[in-house]
Amino acid sequence: MPFFTSTQTFPVPVEQAFDFFARPANLLLVCPPEFHMQLLEAPDRLQLGARIVLRGRRYGISRRIVSEVIAFEENRFFTDAQVAGPFGKFVHTHRLTALATGTQVTDEIEFAPPRGLLGWILTAKWIESDLQHAFAYRRQRLEELLGRAESNGPA
Repeated sequence: MPFFTSTQTFPVPVEQAFDFFARPANLLLVCPPEFHMQLLEAPDRLQLGARIVLRGRRYGISRRIVSEVIAFEENRFFTDAQVAGPFGKFVHTHRLTALATGTQVTDEIEFAPPRGLLGWILTAKWIESDLQHAFAYRRQRLEELLGRAESNGPA
């Protein structure tokens, strides 16, 4: 199963970083504009079992994405899994680690291309390239919103 990971460090306490990531509306602040993301349904703050409904448009194709939080431990991690949407599988774990100088956030994404004809176009290699692009944009936006730690390395 294809796997993508990204790590970034912020000069804020783990509680502040976790609260930022646990608020679905903040996803729109860090998503590349060309994804045309809209938050259709979500709680103000995530918890175990919460559902997030998004609509995005990429390359002229509009897709509805429904994710559910399947694991949640305050100030440590949460995992959301696509239950309806374009991917064969998309499970995203956000891990936060308190450091003396701030918080390290590690994103781990296990994914699979769509089944059927769309999977011939949206291959694992294509999806990974799109994730790299999205996380490069996200890295920049998060540094603007949460600050930049001196130890930030490559995605």
